[in-house]
Amino acid sequence: MNQAKKRIAIMITLAEQGGAQHFVTLFAEKLIASGHEVTVYAGSGTWLADALERRHIPFKRIPHLSRDIRIFDDIRVILWLRKELKQQRVDALHLNSTKMSIVGSIAGRLAKTPRIVYRIGGWVFLERLSPLKKNIYKWLEIWTAKNKDVIVCVHPGDVEVAKRVGIKPKKEVIAIPNGVQLAKFDQNLKPWQEARTLLHLPNNAPIFGTVANFFPAKQLDRYMNACRRVANELPGAKFVLLGDGREYANIEERRKSLGLEDAVILAGECSNASELLKAFDVFVLPSAKEGMSWALLEAMAAALPCVATNVGAASWMFEDDKGGWLASPQDMNEVADAMLAAYASLPENEKGKRARVIIEMRFPLSKTLELSERSLVG
Repeated sequence: MNQAKKRIAIMITLAEQGGAQHFVTLFAEKLIASGHEVTVYAGSGTWLADALERRHIPFKRIPHLSRDIRIFDDIRVILWLRKELKQQRVDALHLNSTKMSIVGSIAGRLAKTPRIVYRIGGWVFLERLSPLKKNIYKWLEIWTAKNKDVIVCVHPGDVEVAKRVGIKPKKEVIAIPNGVQLAKFDQNLKPWQEARTLLHLPNNAPIFGTVANFFPAKQLDRYMNACRRVANELPGAKFVLLGDGREYANIEERRKSLGLEDAVILAGECSNASELLKAFDVFVLPSAKEGMSWALLEAMAAALPCVATNVGAASWMFEDDKGGWLASPQDMNEVADAMLAAYASLPENEKGKRARVIIEMRFPLSKTLELSERSLVG
């Protein structure tokens, strides 16, 4: 690389399994391969810490950090980060997730860190929040933007949102989409029979699969309504949810109230979920808010018929409706219609095949990492 070696800090709010944590791991590897000195920082959770340990990448736990706004704890976090950035003489700070962008950018400014880049997976004020919370998060994004040199969105739609609401960093807001390393992805993808066996799924049942953290934005509780309707029209159909999170109890209660205990399978968190995608006949992502979903990206790479709500990057990824089925995030009947249409497309699976081509042509991981490195270190 032409640029001099940099001391880089990559920070994210939570260390639990998720798309942003997956990116952090890949990006840290890329930067180290380019000769930079990298340390990753995060709050609670084990998945990221374990993934980094396996790759011999330095990791530090941020004390008192939580996903929610907690004024006194957040002040303690800012002071701890400021001290850390100064002691480590960090040249470039890469922030991931909303909460980390707020506390991290303030700490970076106080520590006079030369370059601060914020990568946002999706604007939190677009989630299903109270008007007060939406406005608080929007104001915090606008106010802390002045601490950041560059803001990186994962699709052009979020760049337009930033411009519309007045989120203005020192230099620019740009879009760098997520990507897939197809050779490695294909090598790790389990065949249909093996994947179904590992997930204890029947061979002769229609299987609809979802990979997601159980957060309110994924609206998996409301998704149960779509599952019930599809189950009525496709007797024996199974609906697999790979993931875990704070909404688990609500989802479990909703499943019970709709009489879906046998049909909806809460399979738990799975560290190798992307390897098991071939177990599914149809992939479904029923979110109320997304940026550019890694799970959807990988389902498209697996050439599955994909159903997604029309939020975030979904329409852009599908090239409108060429690579999958879109549905309104407010209408679970529409989601159910799309699920039935996607299943009926088998075995021809024209949209699934097109989805794979879209990934091959537009979303290589190498481009994602190269552009991300350039945005951070020049």
